[in-house]
Amino acid sequence: MNFIERNKTKLVILLVAVPLLIFYMFPKTIVYIFADLAKNDELMTLSFLLIFFLPIIFYFIYNSYTKKKRAIDLKEYAEKHNYDFYENPNKDQISIFKKFKSMTTINDQNKFFNLLVPKDDNQTKPLIVTGKSKIAAGEHSTIYYTQIFLYKNNTELPRFYIKRKTWFDSYYGGRAELNESRRIGIATYKFKKKEFPHSKYFIFSESPNIENFISNKFIEILNAGINRKKELVNIESNGINLIFYKQWSRHSIKSMNFYTNLFRVLKESLIK
Repeated sequence: MNFIERNKTKLVILLVAVPLLIFYMFPKTIVYIFADLAKNDELMTLSFLLIFFLPIIFYFIYNSYTKKKRAIDLKEYAEKHNYDFYENPNKDQISIFKKFKSMTTINDQNKFFNLLVPKDDNQTKPLIVTGKSKIAAGEHSTIYYTQIFLYKNNTELPRFYIKRKTWFDSYYGGRAELNESRRIGIATYKFKKKEFPHSKYFIFSESPNIENFISNKFIEILNAGINRKKELVNIESNGINLIFYKQWSRHSIKSMNFYTNLFRVLKESLIK
């Protein structure tokens, strides 16, 4: 996710506020310039207006272009990898994603889009969709997008949620863990026999079988990502299906192949 996507709301406010601020600070000067230009040269007046509001115009053109290009790229990805693509999926198509606790974080706007559905409808390939969240920061807010990979499963699974720790989580330690546990309504779990990377990940589960279910191979893959200083990922089971995602990220076409392979390997380390 690039800088413009992360700070879309702030940029709109900035691009609108700057011209208005200039006009507020120098009203007589601006009025005089407009009046003088209009009196002498209509083309010059139009040019001045265009330059004055050019940043706002450019932003909306760029935003429209990136949205269309993203849809085109995903259509090409769908054709190449045997998926059906739905830019604006309906309620029935996205209902399966709403049954996870972490959706209140990564999709608090309840807006799913850019859905990819495997044409063969088997369990080896994930459904892929993008969620949208708005995070408040003082008087302003920032939009974040997260691309979610869901694997269907036919057998019952332990319910659990594995969440990567941010620097904020690490700083506040137990308080951050307790707050997250209360938010999702699942108790924290601490491994007793296996060396789960608790320093980098929270794990929440009330299943008595969770430690047996989380395989050594799965833990090994998580540790490999930590040791290589790769971005950490989140994983959740709702008791039937699994989702994997890198929080606040939607991936380039090239990166989608990488994460699809990574999540497939993680899934196969849990479910044979």
